[in-house]
Amino acid sequence: MKSVYEASTGLDAHMILDLLGQQRIVGRIEGEYLQGGVGGLQAMGLVRVLVPEADYEEARRIIREWESLQPAPESSGPESHTTGGIQIFIIGAIVGAWIMYWILKGAG
Repeated sequence: MKSVYEASTGLDAHMILDLLGQQRIVGRIEGEYLQGGVGGLQAMGLVRVLVPEADYEEARRIIREWESLQPAPESSGPESHTTGGIQIFIIGAIVGAWIMYWILKGAG
């Protein structure tokens, strides 16, 4: 057996294994239950999809074709989320200060 795909989760691995099964390529998943043992640590490369060596090239072709059909990630990176968060914080601070001024002015 040869590793044909490293999945980020067991669900991803099962999806790939099912995709290969639709093309009559039999395989198995290795390391699916290891993710529970690492706790909060990021565990990469633990879940792998294995196929017989004779089917390796065909399986890689199928996976490459599937990956090419996947939509591109959204263009909004972490920078846009940070900027939006800062803007909301500043607006909230200004509104909060105005409300506190209005409350304290009315009490005095």
